[in-house]
Amino acid sequence: MAEKHNQFDMAVKIILLGEVGTGKTSLINVYMKEKFNQDIDTTISPSFFSRLLNLDEKNVLVKMWDTAGQERFRSMNKIFIKESNVIIFVYDITRKKTLKELSFWTQYVESCLDKDNVVYGIVGNKIDLFDKEEELKSENIEYEFVNSEEGKEFSDKVGAEFLETSAREKAPGFAKYIDKLVGEYIKIYNKKDKQNNDSFILDGNQSSSKVKCC
Repeated sequence: MAEKHNQFDMAVKIILLGEVGTGKTSLINVYMKEKFNQDIDTTISPSFFSRLLNLDEKNVLVKMWDTAGQERFRSMNKIFIKESNVIIFVYDITRKKTLKELSFWTQYVESCLDKDNVVYGIVGNKIDLFDKEEELKSENIEYEFVNSEEGKEFSDKVGAEFLETSAREKAPGFAKYIDKLVGEYIKIYNKKDKQNNDSFILDGNQSSSKVKCC
């Protein structure tokens, strides 16, 4: 359930996308509620949380959406992608296929909105398992780890801010990462606002120049 915030200068909509089991819900819970729950059920419908930040002398209402990652819910996600300002793509560093699937998600997002008006983030979750790679591989052949260079390379390719973290370890760096992404969007917002004001002034001058005295 979303918190109630009555006074803010602007709202920023953030949506987390990625395959099922990558830890999107856990990251949101740690960020919003400062707690990690190992027994979270698979998300089957989008859910919404909010938090008030003070950035660049603005009170910013961050509205964060958690989405369902399964194939059958992807069409539903399109509804929630529209009007988003920050998109965070999440992969699981123990399953390389979840990083590869982000190629689908980035293309899907670009079919829904104008990339120039949004900020991208790429998050590799579960880095607490890096030192358990050999142990996990011996138990399950599906584990294929993603190194930092691969995650960074993909982030650079799509023009996204990159972060590796662990929801289990209370997501170190994630809160500052959100601040940075929101700050980047504020720059886009301010630029658009200035362009709209300049356009209004220009149109006003043009209109007045056409008025002739009788």
